[in-house]
Amino acid sequence: MRARAVAHANIALVKYWGKRDERLILPEAGSLSVALDALATTTTVEMADRDEFILDGRPADGGRVRALLEAAGIRAPARVESRNSFPTAAGLASSASGFAALAVAANAVAGMKRGPRELSALARLGSGSAARSVPGGWAVWEGEWAESIAPPDHWDVRFVVALFAAGPKAVGSRDGMRSCQRTSPYHAAFVESCRLDLPVAVEMVRSRDLDGLGALAERNALRMHADALGADPPLLYWEPATVACLRRVQSLRAQGVPAWATIDAGPHLVAMCAAGQAGMVESALREVGGVRDVIACSPAGGARILEVS
Repeated sequence: MRARAVAHANIALVKYWGKRDERLILPEAGSLSVALDALATTTTVEMADRDEFILDGRPADGGRVRALLEAAGIRAPARVESRNSFPTAAGLASSASGFAALAVAANAVAGMKRGPRELSALARLGSGSAARSVPGGWAVWEGEWAESIAPPDHWDVRFVVALFAAGPKAVGSRDGMRSCQRTSPYHAAFVESCRLDLPVAVEMVRSRDLDGLGALAERNALRMHADALGADPPLLYWEPATVACLRRVQSLRAQGVPAWATIDAGPHLVAMCAAGQAGMVESALREVGGVRDVIACSPAGGARILEVS
């Protein structure tokens, strides 16, 4: 039995940064994200004589992969191969797309009939943000699963991703969250701000309020990084180019171009803008020193099966 699935990374506009239950991977506060079409993971699961886990052509640690396979109903050895179309473990939610694709492929190999909520809950066991990549589109995650609040074609906006340093970040999101929860004096305030931001952001998505959602997302992201900087030791995920791109986006806005920045737990910056402004924003970010590449993304759909044999 063999199945291949694809899922898309998502960028959180109201951030997930802390768990209320480490074992069950449940968030302290709800989050809002949008899946990005150009950031995809393709994952193949097939039965084998021994466990083998391959990520981007190299052997990978399979602890969380094996745990998710067993939760899906696969206890026999399996070969899992995943390939990302974008940098892995660098703050672009590769774990979200990876575990969402794995959950869907493993479910097919196991012969189970899980619905969207159950698949989202299954993916969550590998990575919390993976719960949001299963439904895709504009998704909210507050409990055991995430749900779409609007399909990808609800709103013609673009997300322009500026890529900087290659390779994995020094402190992973799981460890970063724990550190902030335990040591940052700003963490409780950040979590409370997310609880206040979420319902407002959901209404802004539904009403297609670009100015409102952009400003909220940029503020929420900067508050998350303030929380990280308040940890002991401080967590600085940014590179010099991150700051330069943030300044460039703010400069564009001052010139009348409606664009706003968000940054997950990594150096890369994502600028949200109207579809008609994406070319201008992309060109402006490419001019910033330290930018390695720029990718313009549209909202994407949910995780799906490509092939079963």
